[in-house]
Amino acid sequence: MNELDTATLIAIEEEIKYISQNIEYFIDEYGYIEDKDNGTGKAKFKLWDEQKKVLREIAENRLNIILKARQLGITWLSLWFALFNMIFSVGYTVVALSKRDDDAKELVHRMEFMLENLPKWLIIRKKDAQKGHKGIMWEATAHEIEIFRENEENSRFIAMPSARDSGRSFTASLVILDEWAFQQWAEEIWTAAYPTVNRPTGGKVIGLSTAKRMTLFEKICKQYQDFGFHRIFLSWRADPRRTDEWYEGAKKALAAGQKYLQEYPNTPEEAFSAGEGTSFPEFSKDIHVCKPFKIPEHWRKWRCGDNGYTDPFWFGWLTVSEDGQVFLYREFTRSPEEERITYSEQAKKVVELSKYTEIEHGVLVEKEEKIDFTVIGVDAWNKHHRDQTGKSIVDYYNEGGLTDCIKAITDRKLRKATLHEYLKPYFDKNTGKWTAKLQIFDTCKAVIKTLPELINDEKDPEKVADCEIDHPYDGLGYGLIAYHVQKSKPVENEKTEIQKHKEKLARRLKNARKKRRIS
Repeated sequence: MNELDTATLIAIEEEIKYISQNIEYFIDEYGYIEDKDNGTGKAKFKLWDEQKKVLREIAENRLNIILKARQLGITWLSLWFALFNMIFSVGYTVVALSKRDDDAKELVHRMEFMLENLPKWLIIRKKDAQKGHKGIMWEATAHEIEIFRENEENSRFIAMPSARDSGRSFTASLVILDEWAFQQWAEEIWTAAYPTVNRPTGGKVIGLSTAKRMTLFEKICKQYQDFGFHRIFLSWRADPRRTDEWYEGAKKALAAGQKYLQEYPNTPEEAFSAGEGTSFPEFSKDIHVCKPFKIPEHWRKWRCGDNGYTDPFWFGWLTVSEDGQVFLYREFTRSPEEERITYSEQAKKVVELSKYTEIEHGVLVEKEEKIDFTVIGVDAWNKHHRDQTGKSIVDYYNEGGLTDCIKAITDRKLRKATLHEYLKPYFDKNTGKWTAKLQIFDTCKAVIKTLPELINDEKDPEKVADCEIDHPYDGLGYGLIAYHVQKSKPVENEKTEIQKHKEKLARRLKNARKKRRIS
């Protein structure tokens, strides 16, 4: 071996030693990912700042759950993390679980692509190695990749579709749960997989996905500390190439159903506000929430509410502008942790909140808003068998000064359909912004918090599932439906010729009687 060969070998040995201790450099310098848009089929995996941050957090934490926007390269990043450890650790086993068998094979395909594009002095496919090769080698099957070392335990990458018994028959150094929220049998799989990594000496989990409601993934994302997880959230801004203009274009393209909130969320709350199973995916703070302003006195106003005592009650104040846009401008409720309030005291507070003061001729004058009616759920008119006075809830409201109550239309399908109609976004050419028929003052925090958390009834998606947080939704729905009923006029039936003739005779008779009285 000549001097140049020796120098090259020394340089390679030094490079291998350096990259074995620096995963960011390893990926930046030698990592490739597939790119079907640039004509070559591949691109260097140059890490963004947010990807580097994710890489560090994965390394530092054992249980990781990653909630992310679409197309941020996090699956590629997780695979590169796995491959780095498979190459530079002895006997490192990675188990990757996907939605379907095709998805599992795709992960193996990606890992194979990554290996093929690494330098041959680092690792080589076994069938391409010369006889007697002493370096690291690899080979692949449809569901597995194995990395060979001379006289050392091999590392393995095993990909499989989600099934009830997935993950029971092996011990893993790393478990990757790809698109975890969309995996069938997620709870059963987690129950099986967790013991494989729950060892005193380590074991790591990377669970990554976009949002989906009513899943184990959502539960862990929202209660990650209770489950012992470290949560990582990546908004659409994680890709530095995405601008505000790009985001506005995505909003326009995905405005129907507000799918852009699920695909390109700004916050974890936004991600789950539009996930599958969400009752009102179209709800968006950007579109439906506005800053308070002084309501013109001539605007029509009415109140709505859903009664409660043990469960929190909710009252709302609604008004409508000249162009038909409805504003929820005030709410009154309590949190479950706060002290209960009797029905009569609730009514007194509602009346009190409907008062305001103005200066007239230099004097402070108290006035009361002109409220057309207060619509309440029909059960407020029922007399409870445990109430010895024989009074209904509305009777107590009347005692508290709330005397304008009317019964709500409580059809659950109609309520949900009405909210959809009022939340449906439309583009206002005058302002150049998206808006909707319903606007909510940002002070109405209970409604703003509740609407994105509601889910569909499993048996009938045209209804919102009954739950302990639905009081603001019910009350608001009552108010919007009642507004339509109040402003609508019944359609007059076409009268028959006989009816017209009888009415004509009646008018003649009435006029004749008048003439006789005058004479």
